[in-house]
Amino acid sequence: MDTRSLLSGIAIGAAATLMLDPGRGARRRALIRDKAVRAARITGEMVDTTVRDVANRARGFAAETRGWIAEGTIGDARLRERVRARLGRVCSHPHAVTVDVQEGQVTVRGAILSAEVQDVLSTIAAIRGVGSVVNELEPHDSAEGVPDLQGHGRLAGPRLDILQANWAPATRTLVGAAAVAAGGLALAYSRR
Repeated sequence: MDTRSLLSGIAIGAAATLMLDPGRGARRRALIRDKAVRAARITGEMVDTTVRDVANRARGFAAETRGWIAEGTIGDARLRERVRARLGRVCSHPHAVTVDVQEGQVTVRGAILSAEVQDVLSTIAAIRGVGSVVNELEPHDSAEGVPDLQGHGRLAGPRLDILQANWAPATRTLVGAAAVAAGGLALAYSRR
């Protein structure tokens, strides 16, 4: 008898003793059953969340593609909201910036930090539907003495999920699958 078989037999015997113990075995079996049920429920919820996230991303991608293909006129109100939504990603105090839109021409006014001006202008110019950008911003080297720039301004962060601190369910699933695939490939090549 080899050592591996002996250790396996000891482990199986210990597990059977713990599970079949007349005094506490029922409690241990119930605890294991409850943990298995909880794990199944959590896994189901994660799968459901991931499926919904992927479906929503697919619908968003399709809508974005249709928008680029059927490049029609965008109303001024909708274009203004698009610009406002993007401002929070490149401007630490977006509330200080006023956005006016007139037939595709976007005019931005207000106090802004000097380091953010170029990012704001290039981001606005890249938005679908923007014909031109009129810069009436008041750049400041620091927020000191500028009431509109007071408070903790913060940027929303990068749009790519993988660069953010908290990943969306679809991103977690894809990165996990890639890690498993990389591990499998590494294991397969290590056995050669």
